[in-house]
Amino acid sequence: MTIRTVFCCSLFLTIACSSPPQEDTDAVARVGETNISFKDLQHFKDGVPALLLSEKEGVEAFEEYLQTMVDMELMLLEAQSRRIDTDPGFVEQWESEREKKLFKEFVRIEIQDKIDLPQGEIKRQWDASKWSRLLKLARIRSATADEAARALRKLESGTPFEELSGEHLTHSQVGRHQGVLESYFGRGNIEDLDVSLAAAEAIFELAEGEISKPLKVSAGYDIYKIIDQRPAPASYYLVFSQGALVAAYGERRRELITELSREYNVELDPQGMATLVEQVVLGDDADIEAKTALVLGRYDGGLMRLADFLDLYPKVRRVATVSADSSGLDEFVRTYLVPEVLFPVVIKRRGLDQKPQVADWLQRKKRAMLVEALRTLDVSERVDQSEEALRRYYESHQSRFTEDREVTVLEILVATREEAEQLTARIRAGEDMPTLAAAHSIRENQQGEHNRFHMHSFERVSFGELLTEVLVAEKGALGGPVEITATPHRQGGFSIFKVVEKTDEQPKPYPEAVQQVRYWWIKSEESRLYGEPIDPLREKHAASVSIYKDRLATMYGASQS
Repeated sequence: MTIRTVFCCSLFLTIACSSPPQEDTDAVARVGETNISFKDLQHFKDGVPALLLSEKEGVEAFEEYLQTMVDMELMLLEAQSRRIDTDPGFVEQWESEREKKLFKEFVRIEIQDKIDLPQGEIKRQWDASKWSRLLKLARIRSATADEAARALRKLESGTPFEELSGEHLTHSQVGRHQGVLESYFGRGNIEDLDVSLAAAEAIFELAEGEISKPLKVSAGYDIYKIIDQRPAPASYYLVFSQGALVAAYGERRRELITELSREYNVELDPQGMATLVEQVVLGDDADIEAKTALVLGRYDGGLMRLADFLDLYPKVRRVATVSADSSGLDEFVRTYLVPEVLFPVVIKRRGLDQKPQVADWLQRKKRAMLVEALRTLDVSERVDQSEEALRRYYESHQSRFTEDREVTVLEILVATREEAEQLTARIRAGEDMPTLAAAHSIRENQQGEHNRFHMHSFERVSFGELLTEVLVAEKGALGGPVEITATPHRQGGFSIFKVVEKTDEQPKPYPEAVQQVRYWWIKSEESRLYGEPIDPLREKHAASVSIYKDRLATMYGASQS
């Protein structure tokens, strides 16, 4: 692929390659009404990745870079002559990109830049947090509150905890969760004890050697004693720091909504809100759709209507819990609908799109989109999308269109690398892995028995780094420890595993893969055909192009002295 091809496709957004029409004695080329200055050319060259630098040297290399910039301007001229910028599909796509950029900048200015939470403060909060440690626990489980109360009175009178907890059993022995629990517990696996968050909070308030009050759990009542503690692993801190930033973001967002609600005199309409509650509770979709003009609130210069609510409500409900009563809907409107309606108004009135850096980005983005739209239009018209062409591509690239792979693994997930390495050594020394898994693994929501479970190649969100490793592991080989990054959708820790079963990689049948085949076939043809329209465009717009080679040579020489 030529340097022109690469730049037009991937570097356009990052290079300010043209200036507004003007008389410019620094211009080294002119395309239509656009001057390209030597400064623009230097900036372009400075943005070229090392692997794509011209093989030529000196002024000849600059001539090649200049031709690339001229070609981009030619493509823009052609896009304008075809009126691509007025095409409804392009206009819709551009407005969407413009709105996303303006919203992102608004959020950065008003929320992100106003969050004062340096890493040092997050670390201080972490060190002070109960969740910065792992606990070794002993437990007494009682069937009733009275039984638990009697056990607590005996403990308070001096009876050793060990006498009441009975034989030391592992936490995984369902129905007999008594005695010392072998694993260390932290925020990432405390739910494994089948306790509520409130009970977990109470446990982690205790110091080493202290005993809890009876805590209500699904199986009865538990009393815990802190046997030992150790620092939580780095993966726990990562989740904590992310949570701290999310909390700070949410707090600043709430402050901003309050500030703007006062500035723009936001008021909810009592009658409109009462009607909204009635309609949502009744669930009469036909009736509610007929009232889209219903006013739910007012602000300086505008209204919030039921139509706005109906557009936003289902989107929020997919990711957040919303109570369908008066207080829940009132909170929804204030928390979600007000900013949804008000933020774009604020962005427009503050003229955010006129700020120099934003305006420059918008100009470059639109130019890049026009070039891409022209490229797509030219290439798609010439790509053979017949059944015969698609099948030929499928047959010659079957490795790209494979079935989802399935792997059955036996796994042990623990909180620390040290524990994982110890268990690995015990397995290599001959101990039974299923037995160790049952005793030590902290994996939540485990399917099957003895920590043997099924994974698919598309489940990367759930398994992260573990999936990467098991897909390339040999059947029967012991793997790990693998550090798994904790996320809201993935349990963190250190995993050791053994692949029990694995499906062979095989291609999907053509009828199932045809949409993918068409996508990749078009993409491959685009790469091949991309540079071809340039020569016809040079000929078509030759009268609009002036390249000042003598001036370029002079300016290049001056820049080297």
